[in-house]
Amino acid sequence: MHKLTSLEAQRVISVLDDSLSRLSSLSYVPSSHDDNLVNNLADAGLNEIKSSFLKLWQLESLDLQNRENMNNKQTSYSSENLDMLHQQSRSLCRMLRKTPIAQDILMELAPSRDPNSLTLMDNLGELAGIYFRKLSTTVEEEATNETTLRELSDREKSAEKDRESLQQNLGFQRAEKDREVASLGQQISKLRAELHDVTRSNQMEVASIEQTAREGVDAAKTAHDERVAVLTVETNGLKEKMDKYRADHKDAEASLRKRKGKLETDIKVMIKKYDTDMFEKKEAIELLADKFKKESEELRLLQEHFDKVDADAATSAEEAKIIMEVEAMEAAGKRILDNGAVALQKIARGMSGRAEVAKLLKKKKGKGGKGGKKKKK
Repeated sequence: MHKLTSLEAQRVISVLDDSLSRLSSLSYVPSSHDDNLVNNLADAGLNEIKSSFLKLWQLESLDLQNRENMNNKQTSYSSENLDMLHQQSRSLCRMLRKTPIAQDILMELAPSRDPNSLTLMDNLGELAGIYFRKLSTTVEEEATNETTLRELSDREKSAEKDRESLQQNLGFQRAEKDREVASLGQQISKLRAELHDVTRSNQMEVASIEQTAREGVDAAKTAHDERVAVLTVETNGLKEKMDKYRADHKDAEASLRKRKGKLETDIKVMIKKYDTDMFEKKEAIELLADKFKKESEELRLLQEHFDKVDADAATSAEEAKIIMEVEAMEAAGKRILDNGAVALQKIARGMSGRAEVAKLLKKKKGKGGKGGKKKKK
């Protein structure tokens, strides 16, 4: 058989692809006049394509009428109209291929495609693939494929023989397994009988245990009811005592609460007055400290001056006098510092005292809250 060249094979495949493309475009074309499609093509300015659609529908209508007349044996079928229909279809396919906008409008507005057309295109696509493989396969590749096919056939025959042998072995093993299953079935029947005896014995033991437990529960319930009755009598007596104690201590508690409120008010007034006095003394101490600092600086300057003239014997008396004055000033400054330290100690003690008073107030409030909760019970 003559083998096609690569160029000839490509031409054949190209023709098949072109036919598939045309069939795909024609599958979107409605089988009858579609006003919506015609109006959209006219709005897009594609009057030539619109005229081609109208002419195609007219030829299809004439062809359908000719076929009906031929079926009714009124007239013979005219092939001239069919040739014109083929020519018009090819012309419309060329226009659609050159005008993507028209093809988009057709695909968007066209109804669902005919299943027969889709099946034809799928079959032609598979045929094109087969032709492509056939035409692109060389003589050597074809011989190799035939050799491979023969080897696969031989392997299939060998596998069939192995399968028959395995089925025979499987039959033997199945018979042996059936005998084992029968033996195990007998053992299971025996074990079920033993299990039935054990179950019946266990049921009798469970009934006996339940009877014993029921008697124990009844006895415990009776003892519990008696104990609850005794505790109920004791609880009622304790409630009466509690009500009596609550009435006796109600007036005393009210008096103590009033006294506690008055003492808290007095303590708050004293604390506020103490804080005011301590702040005033603190400000006075700070002023004295600033004054002491300034006078100490003056003293240092004077000391430096008199150190320079220490060698002058003529001024020894004046120096002694100055030294006495300085000592008097130092004593005054020391007294100021001592007074400031005493004031600071008073402030610290006042703060510590307030902290202790706050702790005592919290403790009294905590005891009062707990006592109130107990009385509510």
